[in-house]
Amino acid sequence: MIIEYFLYKTPFYILSFFNFSQLFLTSMTCITDFTVYVSDKADCPAHLQGCEMHLQDLNEGHGGKYIYIGRKREDHTSENHERAVTSLSFLADVNKNTQKPPGWGFWNPQDLSEGARGKFIYMVWNKGEDITKPIIEIDFSTAESKGQHPGKRGASWININQDLTDGTDGKSIWCSYLRV
Repeated sequence: MIIEYFLYKTPFYILSFFNFSQLFLTSMTCITDFTVYVSDKADCPAHLQGCEMHLQDLNEGHGGKYIYIGRKREDHTSENHERAVTSLSFLADVNKNTQKPPGWGFWNPQDLSEGARGKFIYMVWNKGEDITKPIIEIDFSTAESKGQHPGKRGASWININQDLTDGTDGKSIWCSYLRV
């Protein structure tokens, strides 16, 4: 399909209306960096340090600090692909980590479950991988029972198999990301 060609082969995507009678080209943005906001109260700003904040508290219902993830976006082109986040994961550990885990180009040393008395949870990501499409969005889902990943549905959504409240009681929180 011609639409698939534009979606996957160019830095633009097509919005179509009225049975393809009108086509609009819009620049595609991708995520190029992350930040973590930690607070003693639920006061997450909509934007912080050039990042759009996701308003899901990663410790919701578990006590501890209020923790939010922000994502920085840029227009994606073949010239700046090396800045695009291309893979993302979360690592759980019973011990505090002070160094970037092997195999990952970037990480945030903030424990995402600080104060919730669960495992130490860290966000890790890579950028600019040659054969990997950029990540354009992240989202979080909650489940009332442990081990249930409600996840996002759709061909391009990738569900990360790591409960962000690992080691705690109560509901679980999961992350999914979307590629072009």
